[in-house]
Amino acid sequence: MQNAAKRTLGEAAHTGGALARGFAALAYPKCMLVVLLSSILSIALAVGLWYLLRWALFDWQFFNWGWVNWLLRQFGGVALVFLLLLLFPALMAIVISCFFDMIINEVERRHYPDLPPPRRQAPGELVGYVLKFTAMILAVNLLALPFYLLLPGINVLIAWTANGYIFGREYYEAVAMRRLAPPAMHALRAEWRGGTFRAGFLLAMLKTIPLLGLVIPVVGCAYLTHLFHAKPWRDFAKRT
Repeated sequence: MQNAAKRTLGEAAHTGGALARGFAALAYPKCMLVVLLSSILSIALAVGLWYLLRWALFDWQFFNWGWVNWLLRQFGGVALVFLLLLLFPALMAIVISCFFDMIINEVERRHYPDLPPPRRQAPGELVGYVLKFTAMILAVNLLALPFYLLLPGINVLIAWTANGYIFGREYYEAVAMRRLAPPAMHALRAEWRGGTFRAGFLLAMLKTIPLLGLVIPVVGCAYLTHLFHAKPWRDFAKRT
């Protein structure tokens, strides 16, 4: 039991150190550039989505019942604002995912200068990752939306759990796929025994803090980079 306590404390200290270095990445000019570009692009996409949905709600006749269309017109604007506020962090996370390589390159250049060049990835693999990440964020958040609305109190835990799974898995894969072939990448995550989920859950909790949530995708990507390089990934690379 004493050994288990020591392992737990050691893991907590290591996780805290990696997270602190993740936040330190915000001082890197390239990472701050990613935050700035992602914020501008996310706002532009949100505005475009607002006008598209507003046009659909107010200019289309969805039903033959006049009272339904009247309700949509009366309350549709409020619902759109609420929906966009709820989905904006997810939208920004999707945009930032397009810049993950830039963040990881900067972290590895500063902290792990002796690394070999990254594995060559086919364009289809990179596009597939972004599309999968986008689909997972949208699907999980839309499926969880009724629970957010109907289960006050518990909805926060549901959001942390759902987004924790997404963040842990996708940030890990963004780092690992640069060094490992897919079979080795999945094998290392399985041996980690829930480590990626715990890291993602912590990031999901931090993301609910106002304003801090805007930079958490950058922090999370740097955080998982440090956690990944603390693992014996080279042993897994040799197996494939």
